[in-house]
Amino acid sequence: MGKIQGLDYYLQSFSCRDMIADKCVSLLQSDISGGRITKNDIDSLKDCKATEIWISGLTQDTFEYFIETYGHQFKIICFWKCPLIADFKKLETIINIEYLIFFWNQRVTHLWDLSKNSKLKGLSFDDFTRMHTLEEIPLAPSLEELYFGDKIWNKYILDSLTPLSRTKNLKTLIFSAKKINDNDITPLAKIVKLERLEFNGNLFSTEQIAWLTANTVNITSSVLEPYKKLKNPLKTERKTKDVLVIGKRKPFLNSQEDKVRLEKYEREFNDLVNKYRGNEWT
Repeated sequence: MGKIQGLDYYLQSFSCRDMIADKCVSLLQSDISGGRITKNDIDSLKDCKATEIWISGLTQDTFEYFIETYGHQFKIICFWKCPLIADFKKLETIINIEYLIFFWNQRVTHLWDLSKNSKLKGLSFDDFTRMHTLEEIPLAPSLEELYFGDKIWNKYILDSLTPLSRTKNLKTLIFSAKKINDNDITPLAKIVKLERLEFNGNLFSTEQIAWLTANTVNITSSVLEPYKKLKNPLKTERKTKDVLVIGKRKPFLNSQEDKVRLEKYEREFNDLVNKYRGNEWT
């Protein structure tokens, strides 16, 4: 595989099937819930030379055993369906880790001291039902990519985006959420090295997104626009809706049949951008 890819590559690959066999090992359990892995299963890694692993079914004790015994050898770890882990503190001991991917956890309420993972470049976590804070994210000195939110259930509630304003090297931020409790979009404009940004087009108001568009530069995003084309159009009995107007409670429309309406939304959005350019959000 050559050099380590970015988070997009690992998230899209889903398992080791697209990776070079001697670089990646899979301990994914067959049960749809993630199963339950044993220490004996984990010990199959004893002579393993892989630097990438996908693993599921860990509980707190087997998670700690895996990290203590074999975690140091991996640069990429995907914890796929390990809902019963309650504490990630052991991850502070794996100093060579570069990418961590988590899907589905029901017990963790906080991350860990990410300052200990000085080589961590990418972090992704989805469907964490009890964790509502990003407070530890700025501690990661080399973090460049962050993905979080919902993969299956549209339920994620986050207290605030404010910690992200303190990140030093974050370049890619992709997230989804049902709600941001403080409803504050301004921290996104303070991420000094941000280059790529994606989030739900209806998470914030049109006015907030227009403000963010006016107060950020050199960011690639499909959200900082008056509307966005949908990769998977919505089909109803009346018409196919292939466009989402950006902003809370804004509609899905058809790019051809609703062309006049879209032009109106575009004019209003651009007027707001001009209004907010260089101004603080109030």
